[in-house]
Amino acid sequence: MRRVLLVAFAAVSVNIVTTESATASQILFMAPQLPCFGTTLPLTCFGGGPGFPIVWQGPNYVPVNLPANSLIEEIDLWGEDAEAVGIWDSTIQPPPFLPIVLPSHELAAFRDSIDYTITPFGNDGFDGTPYFFFQGTLDDPIFLQNGGRYYVGVAGLGMVGGSGVIWRTSAFATDVDRTTLSGTSPGMAIQVVGQVVPEPSTFVLFGLGLMLLCLRTLLSGPSTR
Repeated sequence: MRRVLLVAFAAVSVNIVTTESATASQILFMAPQLPCFGTTLPLTCFGGGPGFPIVWQGPNYVPVNLPANSLIEEIDLWGEDAEAVGIWDSTIQPPPFLPIVLPSHELAAFRDSIDYTITPFGNDGFDGTPYFFFQGTLDDPIFLQNGGRYYVGVAGLGMVGGSGVIWRTSAFATDVDRTTLSGTSPGMAIQVVGQVVPEPSTFVLFGLGLMLLCLRTLLSGPSTR
């Protein structure tokens, strides 16, 4: 009986952990890219021209949709001169206004604690503007328990790509005042990398099961077989 209980507990534990956890350096979010062509860097990218994101300079709040329990380790950008400065949660604009999703409160600021590796990426197909890949590693990973819509604050010039609509502001604020936001524009190229960590309840269940198994072993006494 004890052996059956042990095997069952092990099977359940493995199932819980593997279904809740993920591998390191998982892509948590990646914006779709505008068309780029070529076989060697720099590529030719058609992101310029009226109405395209490259004409929209920062500061901007760029939307990303992240899963629950995201441990963010890296934020990458594609663009002319871009820099991530922090991450904000979101709110829905209250009545009588349209129920639009907006950036709300700053959860973490990392402008001075993100290290970039910069690589040439492409040239604008209209005016030849150079684009770069900014691979940003956070000195201190950021944990976000709730999944949903977040906003990464991005300073610098506009970028190639599209991650939904962005909100432009004259300056970043800890608590965003919606009246300071300019209209919307096509999104910008961004990639968020990290891990989806196990739910805290996973460890609680695992520990409780282990405790019960040990208790049963102690109460049963030594086996005579």
